[in-house]
Amino acid sequence: MKIKHRWKTLLLAVLSVSIVLLGSIYYLRSVQNSLWLKSVTDVLEVTAQGCHALDTYIEKDMEMLHWLAEDLSAEDSRDGKAIQEEMLHLSGDSGSSYICVSLDTNTCYGTQPGEAQKLNPEQAEALLALQGNGIREPYLDGRTGVWTLGYYERFSFKDGAEGFLQKSLPLSTVAERFSLSFYDDTGFSYVVSPQGDILIRSLHRNSNRTFQNLFDIIDLQGNDPDEIRSFQAALELGKKGAARFYYQEEDYVFCYVPMENTPGWYLVSIVPNRVIMEQTHNIVQNSQVFLILILVSGLIMAAFYIVHRTTSRRILQAEERARLAAESANTAKSRFLSNMSHDIRTPMNAIIGMTQLASRHAGEPDKVREYLKNIELSGQLLVGLINDILDMSKIESGKMKLNNMDTSLETLLTNLVRIIQPTAAQKNQGFHIYLHGITHETLSFDPLRLNQVLINLLSNAVKFTPEGGAVRVDITESPSVRENRAHLTIRVADTGIGMKPEYLRHIFDSFSREQDDRVHQTEGTGLGMAIVKMIVDMMEGTITVDSRPGEGSVFTVDLDLLLAAAADQENPALPGIRILIADSDPEESRTTAEFLRALGLSPDLVPSGEAAVQKAAAAHSHGNDYTLILLDAELEDPDAVGTALAILEQTGEKPPSLLLSAYDCAGMEEEAAAAGIKDFLQKPLLKTALYRCICQNVLGDKPAATCKDMSQDLTGRRILLAEDNMLNQEIARELLEGLGAQMDVVSNGLACVESFEKSSPGHYDLILMDVQMPVMNGYEATKQIRGLDRADAGVIPILAMTADAFAEDVEAALAAGMNGHLAKPLDIPTMIRQIHLLLNGNGD
Repeated sequence: MKIKHRWKTLLLAVLSVSIVLLGSIYYLRSVQNSLWLKSVTDVLEVTAQGCHALDTYIEKDMEMLHWLAEDLSAEDSRDGKAIQEEMLHLSGDSGSSYICVSLDTNTCYGTQPGEAQKLNPEQAEALLALQGNGIREPYLDGRTGVWTLGYYERFSFKDGAEGFLQKSLPLSTVAERFSLSFYDDTGFSYVVSPQGDILIRSLHRNSNRTFQNLFDIIDLQGNDPDEIRSFQAALELGKKGAARFYYQEEDYVFCYVPMENTPGWYLVSIVPNRVIMEQTHNIVQNSQVFLILILVSGLIMAAFYIVHRTTSRRILQAEERARLAAESANTAKSRFLSNMSHDIRTPMNAIIGMTQLASRHAGEPDKVREYLKNIELSGQLLVGLINDILDMSKIESGKMKLNNMDTSLETLLTNLVRIIQPTAAQKNQGFHIYLHGITHETLSFDPLRLNQVLINLLSNAVKFTPEGGAVRVDITESPSVRENRAHLTIRVADTGIGMKPEYLRHIFDSFSREQDDRVHQTEGTGLGMAIVKMIVDMMEGTITVDSRPGEGSVFTVDLDLLLAAAADQENPALPGIRILIADSDPEESRTTAEFLRALGLSPDLVPSGEAAVQKAAAAHSHGNDYTLILLDAELEDPDAVGTALAILEQTGEKPPSLLLSAYDCAGMEEEAAAAGIKDFLQKPLLKTALYRCICQNVLGDKPAATCKDMSQDLTGRRILLAEDNMLNQEIARELLEGLGAQMDVVSNGLACVESFEKSSPGHYDLILMDVQMPVMNGYEATKQIRGLDRADAGVIPILAMTADAFAEDVEAALAAGMNGHLAKPLDIPTMIRQIHLLLNGNGD
């Protein structure tokens, strides 16, 4: 039995040695071929880089020429002195020369005074043949006897005369810019045309100075005619690649790359094949290493039996752990699918049910409006669920990127209050945001993602806090340990149902929700907190949670945010202004006072409306009236309006400016205005907002433009809609025609381009463009419209209207030439507002 086992071991060893030997032979051949391909790829890459460098060099020259053409277009074609003055500063430009020609009079101006001369008919005819802008093929300058490259641009003088501007420079100067060398200066390059004509010759020592055509060089070396024709065809078709030919008594590799800014020009690099192959010889010489592998394989086989049992046991244990992990993941995903099914079916059931009810009560407008409102709310819930799932997918795949920009905390908090406050008010919950030590109001971060984090935290706080509870946000700024950053600590606390300790360990896991009847009564996929955690991690921050059942939860987010590129503007001090603050919340009152002191003011603080009336009356009796009184909307006994009326009675003919601060002033504007309250401030109050308000209401500065409700009248406007979905077509048509717009509808991008092209300039005021359409998508259609040769092609507003709703989709729409982006399902007020902005020239 042992002898049989030994024979099996020996046979296995021999088989292993044979496999290693055969593998070595295959390996050497494959390495030799792979190394050659890698080297050729490297030459192609260097050639492409050289091509890009030459393209950039030409692009910069063309750009400078265009700037000069724009300057000259402001001059009169007969004012030779002014033309030459515009060109004088270019007279010492690295051996290059400039001319400007008035094609109406055939007068040519140089860069030196007195160089104006008349062109002969042949010269004028040659220049008239050159249209637009571009590059002339290299020519022999009759004046200098030097091969020259010329950039040109046609333009119009101020008086309407046609002008021609040209920059000329010696080919040798251009050649120095792209003269590439490879493998210890054994390779070199040419710039050629698709016909093989050598346009620019490398300064390399091996560059042929005699031949004028690259194909002539190859053809005379006895190369295969079919390979030469294949090379010619590749150049004519604008391809990039490599070919091998016999040249100068040895094999050479020809790598060719088309230039981007000069259509029809190629950069061709030529490298001896022997140089490329030299690297493989070293590997062949070192093939003896593979003999060592044979011995090593024998040792491995001997050791294999010894460790076999141990490794097998470990493998089985690892497989068991993997199986348990897979089962746990499947269980979590099954739970997620169950939750998602419930949460999607719930609003879907509401939508279907409410639609049926609306149909039954079609003759009762009030009921139909209520049903439609419920349908809209359910639809919004569905969109939120789907967005959570898509966000999670993009974060886990690594495709989500942060879009940092300078953003004001005032803007962030204002939007946050407008979203959260109405929901909190419906549940009669106290909602307050407190600021501590805020010195930088503008920071650089991704406002969309930070807003997503805060809305998730606050929505959960409101959702899981019973009626009459409280939700509190504390935002504290402190010095950051990282340079050029500010440290923000955002603390979201609620008095809700809290969480069990065992669930807190999994709160940031995907697909997880606490097993609690109170939780099951609320919608959610179990993805919100996982998304929050991943976004915070992307922002290089931390998030922690502290919670106890029945006592509420506290989430703390710590972030180090970049300071804005432009520092916060320092507001000048406002001495001589007496301010009284009446606020029953001592923390809000303290923060407001700190900001006012930073503005050079010394406000007086009182905790109630009654105290505010007494304080104002006392100041008036001493002839030292307050200039401004800031009243909190939550004052009681009397309330803010009653306090304002009482102050007006006490202060007489010259009452102070009365302002009202609140998280939501809806429903009290008229009553407050009747009581003399001049303005409303949304909490939380920041220093900049206080300064702006004082300037407007005390110092008499004109208020900044506010975003008022825009008129929804689109009468006289003609809109072209490109949309392949019939229902979406009907919705957009009905909506916009109901506002007075005239609609033309097409079902694909190509039809949209054709409709616009056939219309007269100015016929359409705006294009609504879907992205995913048959025949031609919205991106390509937009690019073709922008490229049309007509006055309105580049300026007509084009608004993307698409279900592609991620940040990169917005960027793609703008990159294609669109002016804005609307995500489906459409938010109708947002769409109308965006259309008005674009039609009124404010949608840039």
